[in-house]
Amino acid sequence: YRHLGFDNFPDPIIRDLIAARVYQPVSKLEIVEILEDSFDRSYSLKTVYRHLKTAVEKNLKDCFQAALINFVKTDLNDSLRLVFYDVTTLAFDSHAREGLKDFGFSKDHRFQDVQIVVGLVVNRDGFPLYFDVFNGKTFEGKTFIPVVEKIKNLLASPELTVIADAVMVSRLNIEELNKRKIGFIVGARLGNLPRQFQEKISREISGADGGIATVNYLNHRLVCQYLSSRATKDRSDREKQIEKAKRIIFSPSKITGRFKFVETVNGKYKVNENLVEKTKMLEGIKGYLTNTNLDEQTIISRYHDLWRIEKSFRITKSDLEARPIFHQLDKTIISHLIIVFAGLAIARYLEIKTGFSLKKTIKIAKKVLTHKVIIAKTGESALIETKITDPILCGQLEKLRALEYQMS
Repeated sequence: YRHLGFDNFPDPIIRDLIAARVYQPVSKLEIVEILEDSFDRSYSLKTVYRHLKTAVEKNLKDCFQAALINFVKTDLNDSLRLVFYDVTTLAFDSHAREGLKDFGFSKDHRFQDVQIVVGLVVNRDGFPLYFDVFNGKTFEGKTFIPVVEKIKNLLASPELTVIADAVMVSRLNIEELNKRKIGFIVGARLGNLPRQFQEKISREISGADGGIATVNYLNHRLVCQYLSSRATKDRSDREKQIEKAKRIIFSPSKITGRFKFVETVNGKYKVNENLVEKTKMLEGIKGYLTNTNLDEQTIISRYHDLWRIEKSFRITKSDLEARPIFHQLDKTIISHLIIVFAGLAIARYLEIKTGFSLKKTIKIAKKVLTHKVIIAKTGESALIETKITDPILCGQLEKLRALEYQMS
């Protein structure tokens, strides 16, 4: 916690809440019990909420983000000219729309509950740098420019390049990134391209495994690559969707939504053969739009590093249990996310330095028991640690102790 610079915000209760979140993520009510039972810290629930509210008002989020950016530059030796951005949604056990909470497209398929949209920026190691919160009905692409603008100002990087998914692409976003002189590598939706572009790309690649074709689109390079393994999956998906379309056409009364290969002609449902042919032509091809001067293979490799931010989201949702959220007020929702954000930074730091996942780190640490011994005659007390003899566990513990040594 100190090594990452979080103690720049001098509140021991915030520190203890983050430690408890990493150790055992539970509700605020249960965290009070965890703090007392496992950390010998005694706080009332009222005190916890008061400190959270005060911390948000005193810009805890900005303080933590500045600390992490400084830490990545100095400790992880990252120039921060390359960052990754994506969004996720966090649901509430509630149907009440209020403040940030609203109905929207849920990535967790909880469309019956209100949610918030959370944007996250990480570095090349998946280490968190910045997060922002948006109303639950906000479209992902609408979050892109506000977040990128903020992270560029925080990083003070004149050569910033942002990697993002295809959903972030729009003509307006591309224009805004160019206007702000921000580099980008974003996924391209090839199905939305004009037919002549699709045919040119398919013709140039000609089904060669690993084949690359580059065309000019929106005054930028559109790099496309064909992989036979991707084509196999795309072909399987297409065949399943066609079979589904045929079944629906024979039972039109069952149609309750949209189906990819179903179209209506003169009031009758039929298979959209033009769309089938277009889909077949683009099978196995993935596109990457960029305004950088990087070579084609580097562009593709950088884009595929987006898995690092997806992993950070998984840690946030599973190990740190950021969802579902039970808070009602925007301030307490934001404070909850700050605690989770800080916990994510600690989890990723441990993994980067030791190679252990957060779950494995906690499992190892729990095997070290400390006993408090009190001498009856004098009243003096001492802490005695369990002696570990297993050589594998000793080696694992040495990795963790090395981090403690660095922080002392």
